[in-house]
Amino acid sequence: MLEERYEKSEAGRAEIKSRSLVQARVARNLLLVIDATRTGEEWLGMVQGATPADLELLLQHRLVMPTPALASLSRPAPLSGPASTIGSPRGPATQTGSRAAVSRLAGAPQSSLDFGQLYTALSTFAKQQGLLKGYRLALEVEQCQDLPQLQVLALDVVDRVRATKGDAAAHELRATLGFH
Repeated sequence: MLEERYEKSEAGRAEIKSRSLVQARVARNLLLVIDATRTGEEWLGMVQGATPADLELLLQHRLVMPTPALASLSRPAPLSGPASTIGSPRGPATQTGSRAAVSRLAGAPQSSLDFGQLYTALSTFAKQQGLLKGYRLALEVEQCQDLPQLQVLALDVVDRVRATKGDAAAHELRATLGFH
């Protein structure tokens, strides 16, 4: 169990928003950050206070699932949640959010990355930002339900980096996020 890599399931993404199944803060933190970039053991070591029982709880509720072995060796496995629903909104709230995101993207550059790639790139960037900033950005990434929303967030993050770290850092992040 600890040697495997895990990714959030659709139920896991829903749990982040609903907070109905997992009440323990440590297990919730583990759910928030876990992805296929590290093994279960590595994630447990990174989340303060996390134990194998916390990972087991996430597995029992099917909030995370093992990633295919070959995919996890070369790069993080593609997401199975929102990426598979692009073009098929889940309901009125998603349609409204998508329309707003699309209108904000009008005339803006588009990322060359697909949903899963952009999601992974933003999540990786979030983990490099320190505990508080990274946690907040990870929450923002989790709330994006489709590619237009994720692209709007990515452009906002680039603007934040430009304001705090300058044009060179913003340009580098922009390229990493697929905006050429």
